[in-house]
Amino acid sequence: MASNKPGKTKQVQEIIKCGKDPAYFFNKYLRIQHPVRGLIPFDTYDFQNDCVKQFIENRFNIVLKSRQLGLSTLVAAYSVWMAIFQREKNILIIATKLSVAQNFITKVKTMIRSLPGWLLLPEIVANNKQQIQFNHGSSIKAIPTSEDAGRSEALSLLIVDEAAFVRNFDTIWTGIYPTISTGGRVIILSTPNGVGGQYYKLYTEAESNLNEFNPIKLMWDVHPDRD
Repeated sequence: MASNKPGKTKQVQEIIKCGKDPAYFFNKYLRIQHPVRGLIPFDTYDFQNDCVKQFIENRFNIVLKSRQLGLSTLVAAYSVWMAIFQREKNILIIATKLSVAQNFITKVKTMIRSLPGWLLLPEIVANNKQQIQFNHGSSIKAIPTSEDAGRSEALSLLIVDEAAFVRNFDTIWTGIYPTISTGGRVIILSTPNGVGGQYYKLYTEAESNLNEFNPIKLMWDVHPDRD
């Protein structure tokens, strides 16, 4: 019986292509957990591909989004891509609470488990409910909100999920900014939570070109299944 596994030359070509193009990697190889349909291919929408393009082109991104647009899944996939194809990347996710942080890592692990063995280049050397670490120095870690979250870490990528609902986000941001100011990247995302607070300040300033953030606004109707 013929094997579906590509030959060595084809594998190398695919690895290079995946490393250069995250959207290609997501759509061809990643699987995600659907609440009804189980494990399904991660078929990204155009607005999600555009987000990834902006994540790559801009060091600092802040996203104002509607609910149920798959952005948490998208940034989990982006974390997996960065951790696998780049060395020494320290990726930290700050979530509103422990269960949300653990759920993020569960998404990451589901995606990694779905990959063909030849595409998972680094070996996993640490694996628990809040972190996955590889032997080429990259890691993905998710933690709940705390005032000293991430302060002692030199970060390659910081993701803050539902930032408008993170307690003491102003204190956290002040403490964590020095850890990314030397070259790290940031993705801050949230659904709206009224006027005021650090997230609101960062987003409105970004829209007025008053800080280094690239603002991304994703309204309810960007999803092609909605009108």
